[in-house]
Amino acid sequence: MEAIILCGGFATRLEPLTLFIPKPLLPIEGKPILDHIMDSLRGLEAKRVIISTNEKFEDQFRYWMSNNIARESGTPMELVVEPTTTNANKFGAIKGLDYLIKKLRVDDDVAIIAGDNYYSFDLKDAFESFGGRRAPLVLLRDVGSKEDAKRFGVVELEGQRVVRFEEKPQEPRTTMISTGIYMLPKDTLGKFDEYLRGGNNPDAPGYFLKWLASENPVYGFECKGEWFDIGTLDTYRSVFESHAKKR
Repeated sequence: MEAIILCGGFATRLEPLTLFIPKPLLPIEGKPILDHIMDSLRGLEAKRVIISTNEKFEDQFRYWMSNNIARESGTPMELVVEPTTTNANKFGAIKGLDYLIKKLRVDDDVAIIAGDNYYSFDLKDAFESFGGRRAPLVLLRDVGSKEDAKRFGVVELEGQRVVRFEEKPQEPRTTMISTGIYMLPKDTLGKFDEYLRGGNNPDAPGYFLKWLASENPVYGFECKGEWFDIGTLDTYRSVFESHAKKR
């Protein structure tokens, strides 16, 4: 399996912090969010870690790659740079994945992780669940509140199979949401191109998953442990301060 970490956004909701620092490199507990994501990958024994970013933040990620924990572990790393410089011309997550897969000719199962995820769980258990089925897997979190669920992709399950997926619904049917972490078998990677050629939304992965689940079995795996989507200044401040107190 290969790991893909999506860092191609411009994080305008976290400005002014992100005018010069990409969101995945903002610190929590004394190290970048991206370092915490790398910690979670140890259970995957990934053959390669691929970071996807944009031209604006290319230098920051190259510097991070020259000093990060993956170098110490010997995990091969690649940086793919999308030819974008502003939020107005960004690719979006799905278009960025399609670009990356074609550019590097990725031909393996993949774990896809949004670079603004901060979480405490290891991915080993989810990887074992994925390996048992060889079908697309979405890592889930029960946020316990339909009001909170409105901000995310909301999932409805029958057993462990995803039967309904709604991106940021006004009236969520459940409190189970997508964490922005997915595992896909290599035979589904061509689906990104097919999805985009259909004129579908190139950004939010939830729309792609809804489309994918309409014709392929997609499964959910509920994760235990803390998880935060670092999407706003208020969320980042809250997580930063609460974890600073634990140190």
